Amino acid sequence: MNGMPNSENGGGVPSPRKKAAASSSSRGVGAPRLQGVLFFIVACLVRAADPATGTVDLPTTLRLAGASNLDVAIAREKVSEARAASDAARARYFPWITPSIVVRRHDENIQAVNGPILDADKQSLSAGIALNAQIDLGETYYQNLVARQVVRGSEAALAGRQREITYRAASGYFDLTRARAAVIAAEEAVRVASRHAEQIAATVDAGLTFKGEATRVRAARERAELALVRARTEQRVAAARLAELLRLDPAVDLAPADSDLAPMSVTSAGDDLAALVSRALARRPELDEAAARLAAARTTRRASAQGPLIPTLGAQVAIGGLGGGPGSTSIGHDFDLSSDYSFGVSWRVGPGGLFDKTRQRETAARERQVELEQEKLSYLIRRQVVEQHTRLRSLTTQVDLARQALEAAEQTARLSRQRRETGVSGVLEDLQAEEELARSRRDYLATVADFNQAQYALKFAVGE
Repeated sequence: MNGMPNSENGGGVPSPRKKAAASSSSRGVGAPRLQGVLFFIVACLVRAADPATGTVDLPTTLRLAGASNLDVAIAREKVSEARAASDAARARYFPWITPSIVVRRHDENIQAVNGPILDADKQSLSAGIALNAQIDLGETYYQNLVARQVVRGSEAALAGRQREITYRAASGYFDLTRARAAVIAAEEAVRVASRHAEQIAATVDAGLTFKGEATRVRAARERAELALVRARTEQRVAAARLAELLRLDPAVDLAPADSDLAPMSVTSAGDDLAALVSRALARRPELDEAAARLAAARTTRRASAQGPLIPTLGAQVAIGGLGGGPGSTSIGHDFDLSSDYSFGVSWRVGPGGLFDKTRQRETAARERQVELEQEKLSYLIRRQVVEQHTRLRSLTTQVDLARQALEAAEQTARLSRQRRETGVSGVLEDLQAEEELARSRRDYLATVADFNQAQYALKFAVGE
């Protein structure tokens, strides 16, 4: 497994691979050429099956997260949509023009203005331009105010989404780095276990070591290889998730440019908690978005009560020409200038207008909901700051403890190797020391990754 020597094939027994090589060497001159062709085909198939690989560092990850993420792109389009809706709301103040050409034809009965039914055939032609304006002043005014708040809210949502994606990208990068470090530690554990397995297999064959010890060492090697397979799987999954976040092909097997995990210093857990909470409440764009929604809800509630008091204005100006006459004349007969003008002021009474108490209750309830949601969000932000601050302080201590444990495990493994070389200790004692070193290294790397993630989490919670 993974190219490690097999202790069961020791003791002078040729492996199946050696038997195949020996038999192939006796087949004549054409066999090496055939083997070369088969090797080339297998190599091509393996290369085609392996996914492409690529490296990425933390600055590149953060840059790609802000520029290429689909959630950020969707948020940008929502801002554009809100701005277009705001422009459309302002356009309702302006009249619209209606060019028209109308041909009319009437045959047989028609009713006169004073009541009698007449038999008349007539036709006419009218052409001109109509300037129309119907402005619901109250509704249009408040809709413009609401549209401005929607634009403000969408811009705050875009800022919040950019910050969220940046934090998720940093967290995903540290997950990938932790997984890669775990793979490296697991590979080292496999090498150590394989080396012990080879050594003890030789001593067993020489009759110097109990065979049960060789079995225990072989089991330890299998456990190390199992841990390596799991670590590689976790690294591949972390790479696919980070690639999706960065809008890259998930088939690309990303790897961190720097596989050595070291504690970072982008924020400090020693800052005063009350000051951090105050900064978060002043900087978090989610609160700006909530404030914009609340302002829009309050404007809608005022519109339901005050908007119907403002009248609706209507005006129309039609200028053109009109001609025609009886059915025997042409439609352009007596064609001359024709103008019409109208202006009106109206109020709406009932649903959607004056005395609509149902609409007023509905908008008041919606305003109260938004107020409660804003209050809930402020408590959520406070909780996030306290949680991440506490977590970062705890991880600061954990990093120191994990480093001390790693140093102790390294010293134990070094002393054990020295005892092994002088023949004082056995293979199992050395193997246990190496396994403890591998566990301590994995714990330290995981703690450092959590510590780095916690710093970015605190920055996100504070609004930086």
